[in-house]
This record gives sequence, structure tokens and C-alpha cells, in this order.
Amino acid sequence: MATQPRWLRAGLAGILACCAAAATARADAAYPDRPIRLIVPFSPGGGADSLARPLAEQLGQRLGQPVVIENKSGAGSHIGTALVANATPDGYTLLINTDGIALAPLLYRKLNYDFYRDLAPVSYVAKSPLVFASNKTVAADDLQDLIALARQQPGTLNFANPGLGTPHHLAFELFAREARVDLGQAVYRGGGPSLVDVLGGHVQVGMFTLGAVRGNIKTGDLKPLAVMTGQRTSLAPEIPTMVESGLPNVHLDLGFVILAPAKTPQAIMDRLHDEIAAVVRAPAFVATLNQQGYEPYSTTPRQTAEAFDAEYRRWKPILQGLNIQLD
Repeated sequence: MATQPRWLRAGLAGILACCAAAATARADAAYPDRPIRLIVPFSPGGGADSLARPLAEQLGQRLGQPVVIENKSGAGSHIGTALVANATPDGYTLLINTDGIALAPLLYRKLNYDFYRDLAPVSYVAKSPLVFASNKTVAADDLQDLIALARQQPGTLNFANPGLGTPHHLAFELFAREARVDLGQAVYRGGGPSLVDVLGGHVQVGMFTLGAVRGNIKTGDLKPLAVMTGQRTSLAPEIPTMVESGLPNVHLDLGFVILAPAKTPQAIMDRLHDEIAAVVRAPAFVATLNQQGYEPYSTTPRQTAEAFDAEYRRWKPILQGLNIQLD
């Protein structure tokens, strides 16, 4: 059989490469031409879920295609996160998660994805204070009352953990260490189920995003004991911080971020970032988020990556001190 000359083989390879590049460029230019999945790796009713819904609606309007919410909860958000990390990098499968996911390599002995290799940051979209709150029947009106009660009656109070390794869990562990209290823990598949059990009195205390529990605080069904921010938040200035309640080392800022599979084409990443940033700046969206207890917050992919790196460096010695290792 005759073989093709080397120059012909090289020419054909070049033509094929150019055709592939042209096809990719056309696909990127047409993006999106079908619905986009936004994976929420928590149960319905939690902080990420309540933020994702208005974001998906507004983003879908700007992109001209529906952005469909899919809740894939479990394993401290890692089931849904792994789904996106292993998805085709074409811009049609996105993730909304807390920035605490950047700490996964410090917490877990083994994961079926590599956060820093398999996921690419698009943008922050909001921040929300974490609120440490109790059921209305708990005999504590503030954080110091709760600490005293936990010390006087060890084993009688339990914490509703929305997922091992979540920022809510880490914030609680930091609080428990600094306050020198021992509370039991019930582990759930997200903030929604944990909130239901605290409201029902089956578990006494929990850590929640302000956006998820603002209504319950207003009705008196939850008693807010402290926020985890370093200073009081303008969204709920009446709630004291843990810092001013006598725990100067206990503070944590919680952000929500959009991520895509690594190797998603740059043109698609740029389009997603620009449209998300436009949504976050829109006055109507800002008003919706403020009403729900969120502060709109937009960053570039590089700024988002730098924030992840800063959180990793800050929490590494803390987690080593807490000795938290998860499978």
C-alpha cells in the first residue's frame, strides 16, 4: 500500500486542526444554544439553593436559554461538586457552592476529583453572614447564656450539622473549641433539613446563612445568638458577633461562587463571567438579595482564585489544630 508523503500528511493534519479550531470557535460563538444546568450540591431550602434560584432566573434571561437548577446533595456538597468537576467542559454544567469548598484538600483524605485541577472559578456572586441560632425553647437569650448552659448541662445540647466539612461545620468546631463546650452533632444532607429539625426542636442549635433563616428570626421561631462575621453586618445589625461576645478568634466570612469544569473554553468563561457580573449589579437583583439576607459580590476569575488561595492559607493551621480529617 502506498504511503502519503510526509508533507501531505502534515498538510492534512494542519487542515484538520484548522477545521477543528473553526468548529470550536463557531460552537463558542453560538453558546448557549440549549439549557444550562446549575448544580446546587445541597438540599432545597438551604442558603445556596435560595440564592441560586433568582440568579438562575436572571442569568437565563440574559443568556437567552433556561438555567435549570438541579439539587445534588450529600457528602458535604462533594457529590454535586464531583459531578461538575467530571462534566464535559462546554459551559452547560455549572456549580454554585460556598467558598469553603476550596478547603476540601485540607479536610478529605480522598476525593474523586481535585478541586484545584478539575474546577475553574467564574465569579463570586454573593456573601452571607453565618448565624449561630437556637430553637426558641432553648433557655439561652445570648451566646454567653448558651455557653453557660452547655457547660452546666453537658450532653443536653446538639448541633445540626448541615454537612461534614462545610463552612457551617468548621465555624461550629472553631466556636466549640474556643468556647470550651462539648455539644453533640446530628449530620444532615444540607441546610434545609438541618433547619427543619432545629425549628422542630429535635436539635437545639444550628449554623445557618442569614438568607435562609431571616424569616424564622423575624417570626421568633429561631433565636439568633451571634453572627460569624468579624464585625456586625448591616443586613442584621441587631445581632452581635462572636468576637464581641467574648470569642475574638471565632469569625468566618461565607461567600458563594460559580465554578465550571476546568478547560471550559475561555470565550465561554468570559461570557459567563460578564453575564453573571451584570446580574449581580442589577438593582432588582441587589434588592432581592438584600431582602433575603445576601450581599451581592462580584469578582473576576483571577480574584476568585486568589480568594481561594487566601482561605486555604488561613485555614490550614486552624484545621491542623482542630484535627479534622474526613473520608
